[in-house]
Amino acid sequence: MVGMALVVGKTMPGIPNRTCRFVLLFALGLAFSFLVNYFDVRLLGYHRMGWAWATITALGFAIWGTFWPLELHKSNTP
Repeated sequence: MVGMALVVGKTMPGIPNRTCRFVLLFALGLAFSFLVNYFDVRLLGYHRMGWAWATITALGFAIWGTFWPLELHKSNTP
């Protein structure tokens, strides 16, 4: 999670195009879902999420990150 937060924190301010932002967040969300499931299989012996739920989770993360980004407020503006 820390690595994903670092990648998102470093790349999001530099991507003004919403399409590119959506694609990047979708790819990161999908990779993160499968990484978590890989560790579930290795540690617990089973996985909780298939392709469909991983895609839906990544799609939700990408939509949230694209259309509701965190706004940075400057201290000198109201």
